[in-house]
Amino acid sequence: MIHNCSSCSLAETWFEEEGSDVYLNLNRVATEKDLEMDHYLEYEGQTIETVRITVAFCPFCGQKLGSSENPIVPEFQHHNFGGRK
Repeated sequence: MIHNCSSCSLAETWFEEEGSDVYLNLNRVATEKDLEMDHYLEYEGQTIETVRITVAFCPFCGQKLGSSENPIVPEFQHHNFGGRK
């Protein structure tokens, strides 16, 4: 892990580094209410959505991440694993 922010421990959130790029990863997991509303989900804690965003700073504490001085190109990936869109 390249950055350990106390706010990240409150959710399924972590940082990854690939070359000079740093990514913030966020997972949304199923709750009991989600299971009732979406028959495609099988159990509580199942990953429903994942988002991966290129970042230069931690959005929680403001610490600069990575070593690149080049401006980042805004980019994200979103994956929805549930039946509801």
